[in-house]
Amino acid sequence: MTHAPDTLVRPTEWVANAVCARPPYAGCDLWYADKWKAADRLLAINLCRTCPVIDACRAATAKEEAGKSLKHRHGIRAGMTPRQRWLAEQTSSQESRAACGTAKAYYRHLQVGEPVDNACQAAGDAYEQQLAQG
Repeated sequence: MTHAPDTLVRPTEWVANAVCARPPYAGCDLWYADKWKAADRLLAINLCRTCPVIDACRAATAKEEAGKSLKHRHGIRAGMTPRQRWLAEQTSSQESRAACGTAKAYYRHLQVGEPVDNACQAAGDAYEQQLAQG
């Protein structure tokens, strides 16, 4: 007797331990809060940053979104907004080790899960304001 190959897609084991996969947050809209719902987005980001599997999430998200444009990234994942994830990918492909106090270093810190120092935070904020102004 032969069996067909198992082709079901199963989530990796770490997903079950994610904050976003457990009540009361599983399946809620918090992770996809609109830009103008800053308090909800901040809550989602802060919850992500306390997640015990954030490193696995960050790696899976980076792999899944690799090469995708900003408009094809959605929701808060791995403690980052779509824009932050996109910029982190752009930054990592240009230079792997940027000096602290720069926007590149800010996004590198986010991407690899390092604490963000004040100089890098300020540089990242200034860069995003510059982008918003066009």
